[in-house]
Amino acid sequence: MTNTSDKTIGFILKGYPRLSETFILNEILLLERLGFKLHIIAMRNPGETAVHENLKRVRAQVTYIPDYFWPFFFAFIKANMRLWWRKPGVYWSAFSFALLRSLRQFSSSTIKRFAQAAYLVENHLHNQRDGRFEHIDVAHLHAHFSHGPTTVAFFASWLTGTTYSFSAHAKDIYLQEHDFLRDKIAHARFVVTCTEFNKNYLQKVSGNAASIFRCYHGLHLEAFSAPRKNHPNAVPNILSIGRFVPKKGFPVLLHALHELRQQGLQFHCRIVGSGPMKDELLQLLSTLQMRDCVELLAPMPQEKLLEHYRAADLFALACEVQEDGDRDGIPNVLVEAMAMGIPVVSTAISGIPELVEEGVNGFLVPEKNSEALAAAMSKLLRRPELALRLGLAGRAKVESEFDALRNVERIGELLRGAQASEAASPSLRAHKERVNGVAFKHRFEMAPSSAGNS
Repeated sequence: MTNTSDKTIGFILKGYPRLSETFILNEILLLERLGFKLHIIAMRNPGETAVHENLKRVRAQVTYIPDYFWPFFFAFIKANMRLWWRKPGVYWSAFSFALLRSLRQFSSSTIKRFAQAAYLVENHLHNQRDGRFEHIDVAHLHAHFSHGPTTVAFFASWLTGTTYSFSAHAKDIYLQEHDFLRDKIAHARFVVTCTEFNKNYLQKVSGNAASIFRCYHGLHLEAFSAPRKNHPNAVPNILSIGRFVPKKGFPVLLHALHELRQQGLQFHCRIVGSGPMKDELLQLLSTLQMRDCVELLAPMPQEKLLEHYRAADLFALACEVQEDGDRDGIPNVLVEAMAMGIPVVSTAISGIPELVEEGVNGFLVPEKNSEALAAAMSKLLRRPELALRLGLAGRAKVESEFDALRNVERIGELLRGAQASEAASPSLRAHKERVNGVAFKHRFEMAPSSAGNS
């Protein structure tokens, strides 16, 4: 089914394009394939030198709004003053909300996002007579990640009455203050999240809102259908991919690999990624004397990453939950590895058990437990027939539940509903309440809660 509306959906992103956010690129391409007209509104250009080949297929135009406040201070002030002049009542109700939130959090985050929303509204969503800014005729806004981008959508909706929705993923959910997250859910046309675990959590935060839907990220399965290279007599290849941050558990993986070596197993491991823990991981490799069998590779486009998938005999990812609650949802690299028929070992946290079923299509071990991780990897390396069986079952699981088109079609249905019922949306009703001070008064009569990202 294709979309027949010529209305534009504004896609608000933290950064675009990003090599690590293949799932967003896939979603954009599939929504365009379904007939949606998109305009990407990005808060930052990451300036990455490596990009995915599929980026060339995106038809949507891209508009960047400033993400750094002080270098664009006067541009922000000018846009905010013009918006205040045009809509004083609406502007001051939204500004007061943002200011009090920032004061309560001892953080400038919310007021910064409000300033960005005002800049977006005045310079791009409001039809400027002088034509100095590109006008985006947006009928609905959809943001990816429930913190910064959704906060911009939340205030842009407040200032214009345009409906909005958002997709929530991982860190943006669990490190955010509940009160503001609850507000964003309440006033959104709908909310999409990528795991059942996330959906249950968001429903608890929101008080059981009915507008929250689970849609797995999924893959273009045809891109992951090439056979892997099997070399029965070669040294096994272990693969892991992820950002070098604590929640990925790479130190645990390195200790597990050291245990495998102590058992006398031969292997070669490639870990693809980058991040603040790189130096720590390199030092640990030296301490464990494993630089000869483990190498760290820089991030790369998916076309090149597929070559490493094809050569892999085992995929391992030691995800863990941090003390502040930060965690993964379902890492996309696990889905990709299983789509390639690679047996996987990971941890039983968050939404991962929704993908990896213990002993059926992979192994799950307790988090932060290098001994258990080593034992599971050892079992697969020593029993190739078991590895083959789990790998085939993993591919079947991805085919049945993680097909990208099937999941994006559900998002498309929700977006069509938002386009078709703008006048009846909870976002517009909330907008009228805010102008009258109702929602504003109610929220700040509530007891303060712990601060979080917004």
